[in-house]
Amino acid sequence: METWIASHFLNPAFVLGGAALVASPIIIHLINRMRYRRVQFAAMEFLLQSQRRNRRRILIEQLLLLLLRILIVLGIVALISRLVLDPGELSLFQGVQSHHVVVLDDSGSMRDQLGEGTAWDESLDIVRKLVAEGSRRPGTQKFTLLILSNPEQPLVTQREVDETFLVELDGKLRNQNCTHQTFDLVTGLEGARDVLLADRAAVRHLHVISDYRETDWQEQQSLSQIVKELDSAGVTVNLVKTVGRRNANLGITKLSGDLQVASVGVPVRFAVSIQNFSDQVATKVPVNILQDGQKLPVTVNFDRVEAGVEVKQEFDLTFDSPGRHRVELRLGPDSLPADNIRYIAIEVSPINRVLIIEGNPASDEGEYLVDALAADPGITGYSPQLETIDYLRRRSIDEFQSIFMLNVADLPPDALAPLEDFVKTGGGLAWFLGDGIRPSFYITELYRGGAGLFPVKIGIVAAQTSSAGDSGPDTEFSEHPIFGVFQGQENPFTELTRVFEYFPVSDDWEFDDQRRGDSVQTIARLTNRQPLAFVSPFGAGKIFTCLTSCGPSWNNWARYPSFVPTMLDLEKFIARRDRILETRQSGEPIQLSLDPAEYLEEVEIYDPDDTDSPTRLKAAALSSEVDELESSHGQPSTSMHVRLQASFRDTDAPGIYRIRLLDQNQTPVERWVTFNVPVEESDLTLAGTELIRKQFGDNLDVQIHEAGEFSWLAGRDAGQEVRFWLLVILFIILLAEQLLACRLSFHPKKAASPTTSSK
Repeated sequence: METWIASHFLNPAFVLGGAALVASPIIIHLINRMRYRRVQFAAMEFLLQSQRRNRRRILIEQLLLLLLRILIVLGIVALISRLVLDPGELSLFQGVQSHHVVVLDDSGSMRDQLGEGTAWDESLDIVRKLVAEGSRRPGTQKFTLLILSNPEQPLVTQREVDETFLVELDGKLRNQNCTHQTFDLVTGLEGARDVLLADRAAVRHLHVISDYRETDWQEQQSLSQIVKELDSAGVTVNLVKTVGRRNANLGITKLSGDLQVASVGVPVRFAVSIQNFSDQVATKVPVNILQDGQKLPVTVNFDRVEAGVEVKQEFDLTFDSPGRHRVELRLGPDSLPADNIRYIAIEVSPINRVLIIEGNPASDEGEYLVDALAADPGITGYSPQLETIDYLRRRSIDEFQSIFMLNVADLPPDALAPLEDFVKTGGGLAWFLGDGIRPSFYITELYRGGAGLFPVKIGIVAAQTSSAGDSGPDTEFSEHPIFGVFQGQENPFTELTRVFEYFPVSDDWEFDDQRRGDSVQTIARLTNRQPLAFVSPFGAGKIFTCLTSCGPSWNNWARYPSFVPTMLDLEKFIARRDRILETRQSGEPIQLSLDPAEYLEEVEIYDPDDTDSPTRLKAAALSSEVDELESSHGQPSTSMHVRLQASFRDTDAPGIYRIRLLDQNQTPVERWVTFNVPVEESDLTLAGTELIRKQFGDNLDVQIHEAGEFSWLAGRDAGQEVRFWLLVILFIILLAEQLLACRLSFHPKKAASPTTSSK
């Protein structure tokens, strides 16, 4: 009731007091009925009988007179309190205590260029106009400002709106920057809801200022639920648009490469994808390449990019020195500059070492693989090393990218254990079988029911195929990066491929990958439907398994040109990836977990500007971990190990952040993390008013204000017309009351003059 009164009267304080005056005509009426004393005499009895006949008419006339006098009091109260029939037509800053909560969208799409400014600049101007309008009525308005990137900590909380606050707020808005991130509008509305529902004494208004992109309004049931809750609580919801039309935009959506095998002097293959987020075709789109901050004389050119389509193109870069390098790709300017740049960091090694373990040193299968991987190390970047099983037992294998096991009969425990650790920590492993293996060892020690290094259960005896020289292809390759050379219909390499002998899988091992339900993927089969090649994960590493030989003893692969690209693609697929530098989206925090036995607690973080003033942090152990380390007797427990934790959240700016650590020998150690803008903010398609209303339904009273329209701030003087009609109605009621009172009152006839009587 209080909210309704406050919304419909400009001076609500007079309403309740004035309404009490309605009782005055009733009290006067009752007093007048009580002031007569009954006296019985014959003439009066005659008059009473006459009155009883007219009693109903007189009662109705008296009640009508009483009603007119009550209406007069109510009319005067409505005039003084300034009645408003349609509060929606009034200014939001009417002369009553109001609380205005603003949710300000600072996501990446708000950087959209609008003339000389941006959508973000427009949103700040709307906030200034909103507060300036409220400052005209000081002492009656409260203001709260929530930024969508951090709605839990309002920039302004329930401040009284006046000229002083207007100046203070302007300073805060000047220091507020738009982010490059993507946010959920639901989070901001939830924060606003908590603030508004906690304040029940004021007239409450919610203003959501955003660019209202279509991607934010697809099946947002949670948005509708929050707005419904606010509407039922009497909160006025205003959705304010900052952008009136959709701008054309091209953005770089992906930048990737064969980073795991990058080596000095060897071309590294990169792939860049751009997407046309506009509704028109883009032609002749160049993408500039920068390496370590220097623009290269080559560009990636896209002749035609259809509307709404993402296209991809590959290119090669060569690095002349080992270590970390920056690669940056740039599009030409458009309405959203932030997504025209994409970064990637790469660590280039002097050479990629590959270990080949040959089970039968007398055979030459390993030589075929060595020639395929490094006939010219300056071209492939690989340095293969051919060894026997004993190498796994006596030497460290951590410096190798991957390990190939060729026709290895079995492995002693002290050779199997380091091999398992190598793959678990990210190394690559490839199995090729042959006539020298012991199937029982592979089943019991390597397969181990699916928990070991060998991903499939094989049969006890090798099998032969019916392949003959001219019988057609006997192998089917799936569309996998390892077998890229075999793709395409009527591929000559597929036609020439022959497998003469292989190990079939066990009869009790399920052929179908989906039915089996493990992580093993079949990527090649024989035409008799027997599986031939698999890929599977093991810890952080990858395993490739082939049930035939690597050399020409059981097949003819090594005798054809397809063998070299297949082995190169295989090495690229399984190569360890712990050298790939981390890539994240703008705004994601950098979380560090350090071993105190290896690193000191000092941490320095350099932002993409590469300034000489890094952010300095101190890593510390979490209190919960320290507590757990204390035993019941207060002695340190040796079963647990504390790690130092540090967090850095100021990662909004896209680019490459350098993290500098110190090891126990005071030697600097650097880590690089790349941050790029999220692709979701590149789509500038606007959500139309109809789409927004469809999300809320017809039952919610939500005001949607188009970009550039500010009449909703000042409103209309809706009370002026009401006052005019109130005066007209009050005049009519007063006239009717006087006429009825005159008719019902007693008026003695005027006595005749003596002159008239004598005549």
